[in-house]
Amino acid sequence: MRKLLLAAPLVLLAAACGGGTGATAAQEQVVVRIADPGNSGFLAVAKKDGSLDAALAKVNAKVKWAGDFSVFAPAAQAINAGSLDVATGSITAGVTALAVKPSFKIFATVPPDLAGEGIVVKNGSPIKSVADLAGRSVAVGHGGTSEYLLLKALQTFNVPVDKVKRVYLQPPQTAPVFGSGKVDAWSTFSTFLIPAITDLDARILADGEAIKSDNYVIYVAANKLLDEHPEVVKALFEFLKEGSAKEIADPAAYLNVFTQAGPQAVQGKQKDLVVDIQKKGKPAQAVTASEIAKYQEVAKFFLDQKVLTAPLDVSQHVVDVTTLGNAKQ
Repeated sequence: MRKLLLAAPLVLLAAACGGGTGATAAQEQVVVRIADPGNSGFLAVAKKDGSLDAALAKVNAKVKWAGDFSVFAPAAQAINAGSLDVATGSITAGVTALAVKPSFKIFATVPPDLAGEGIVVKNGSPIKSVADLAGRSVAVGHGGTSEYLLLKALQTFNVPVDKVKRVYLQPPQTAPVFGSGKVDAWSTFSTFLIPAITDLDARILADGEAIKSDNYVIYVAANKLLDEHPEVVKALFEFLKEGSAKEIADPAAYLNVFTQAGPQAVQGKQKDLVVDIQKKGKPAQAVTASEIAKYQEVAKFFLDQKVLTAPLDVSQHVVDVTTLGNAKQ
């Protein structure tokens, strides 16, 4: 997921209807619970200026800012448990969640963040190419973006998978392990790749473009929300599409929304790198047959690599957001 860059990409959303009966229930707003966007991104701006509330008010909904998720897996679990209704992550993390009978579908997507994901090594490392990873250890997360990027890189550069040791770690745990030299490389995405470069003396060995990544960002909504309030999902999509486009056009304006200092602030070289990478991004869009085909390739790749244990038809878990219902009267 890409929270730092797309604010989407690691922002999770959920919606729940309030109780009530008769006329009161008919007029009561749908409460859209959205994970706190932090200090940067168009959703952070929306939290500050109330613009998402204004957009959702047109379909009788409002925002409730909630907790935080840094990766997709726990968000998918929360949706399945009924405590979240909308989330964002990567298709690589998405296919592993979709393989366990999810209660959500994909309604929007963003093309791969080719400049903001990849494999990093220390500047002083003797590793100069993906081929040099043979006999080395690489930190990855299990069954998501991180593992996908490593396996895809090994395939692209014809390196036998069994020649590289995968060290499974949760993303927040990996920085000190990588920083101390206990692993030789780290396969990761923008939220962690950028501070690795600016704070841990790392360099990119191979980015998403070199790896030939198909790691799209996805937005998913709970089946219940799609069935009962499709107009809310459609309004949310329109806001995501417009907001993400504005952020890409002027990334610096969407950084440090609430504070210019402290651990949440993006400063110095890190700020410059965020802006440079985000300018290369693409806005949120509806899912078409072209994207579904790419999703299916990821699912097949994970099956071939034995990350998935059974075939997955991703098309059964996608909706065309452009055809969702109009606002209820």
